[in-house]
Amino acid sequence: MNLKQQVMAFMVTGMALVSCGNGASDAASCKTAGVVKDMSTLDGCGLMIELKDGTQLNPVEFATPGFALKAGQQVKFDYTELTDHMTACMGGKTVRIECIQEVK
Repeated sequence: MNLKQQVMAFMVTGMALVSCGNGASDAASCKTAGVVKDMSTLDGCGLMIELKDGTQLNPVEFATPGFALKAGQQVKFDYTELTDHMTACMGGKTVRIECIQEVK
């Protein structure tokens, strides 16, 4: 992993740790199931959420703070695709997480 990739992975991970929703607000609306994957092998990517159909989501915004993404974590969430955002990640759809909760 080159320096640019390491910096981007650090930034994405930092945003995930600082900015993620905790699912406490309006958790009942979190209906989409997914698994958090470490996609740092893709240029500019870090932790992403993979849906059951294989779609990969690159979360860059979170509605509420407090939730930390971890590789392998099963989550339920809602999201909005951000078509006007550009990222260095070479894969997945760029999204805003509206609500998120861990599935035990």
